[in-house]
Amino acid sequence: MLLTTAHLIRVEGHAMNPDHMSFEQLCELFNYAPKGRPLDPKEAAELLGLSVDTLEGYRTRGVPLRHFAPPGSRIIRYAERDVLGWLAVGARYSTSEQVAA
Repeated sequence: MLLTTAHLIRVEGHAMNPDHMSFEQLCELFNYAPKGRPLDPKEAAELLGLSVDTLEGYRTRGVPLRHFAPPGSRIIRYAERDVLGWLAVGARYSTSEQVAA
């Protein structure tokens, strides 16, 4: 992934790439209290500020937010770290900054 200044966020005064942030740092950044288990679509959508339908649409269109679906089931789950990391990758300092694809 091509990194720009948009991908660097400040944690305790230091610029960091969200891919290199610990789960604890991501939780602190978003003031998130970990549940310690995979999130169902409703919980993931709530954390992201999306509707469940929008999150489902992202999943079916291939938006790069990793999800888990046990074989032979219709159950969908998201790892807390993946959801928080996905939020952090979209960090920008200005609306004029472009997020690298």
